[in-house]
Amino acid sequence: MEIISAFVDWLAGLSTGWLYLTAAAVLAAEVAVLPGMVLPAATTMLTVGFLARAGDLDPATALVVTSLAAMLGDHLGFLEGRLVGPRLRRGRFGRRIDAGRWERAERLLTTGGGPAIVLGRWTPYVRTLVPRMAAMAGLPYRRFAVYDAAAVLVWVPGIFLIGYLAGASYLRIGGLVGTVAVIVVAVAGLVAAGVWARRRRGRGRARRDRESATGCRGRVRRARSPLRRRGPDQGRRTRPDTRTARPERDRSGW
Repeated sequence: MEIISAFVDWLAGLSTGWLYLTAAAVLAAEVAVLPGMVLPAATTMLTVGFLARAGDLDPATALVVTSLAAMLGDHLGFLEGRLVGPRLRRGRFGRRIDAGRWERAERLLTTGGGPAIVLGRWTPYVRTLVPRMAAMAGLPYRRFAVYDAAAVLVWVPGIFLIGYLAGASYLRIGGLVGTVAVIVVAVAGLVAAGVWARRRRGRGRARRDRESATGCRGRVRRARSPLRRRGPDQGRRTRPDTRTARPERDRSGW
């Protein structure tokens, strides 16, 4: 907590231009580079909201700069996952990350699909892994870009608004925001898993109904024509004997 307070004090002491640049760099690097998950991106956004309320920053400019930086970091993370693939998880930095975080991000994408990108943005540490896991899972880039834009355009103004409304007490509610976000994502993941399981049971029930209606199970095999069946003596072509028996010669001379 002391480190975060010192970081906030240092951030608040910067000039306007350097403050925009530093906030954008923190938001982009949190996802763009794998070790960036230790950067206090949410705290930075809370600080930006507080400074905007104090009149040190322009709210519109701050939202535009931070939103573009967050999108840039997500797209760079997706590109890294597409280029490196599973080797990223087995690499030097990937092995330093707790396996539970990798599994949490993978489970979130498996159960939630594209909307999981929106939910993952609200989960600390997981939002760094979600773009990479989406690329490794084969999610098309256009679909990722749409869901990522929705995620950033909800998360950045949301955290900014919390810092703006909280005023000087925004640091005390920073931990509460993270806890509430984890609870919301967990509940949403359970709901998505329940919907997925229900759909799977529905597809299985429909398949069994079709099998019972047709009186067969599985793949129907076409019966082979009896004319095409080959017996043990078939398979080798036998040429008809065209030779005729020669007449015996009459030894009497006739």
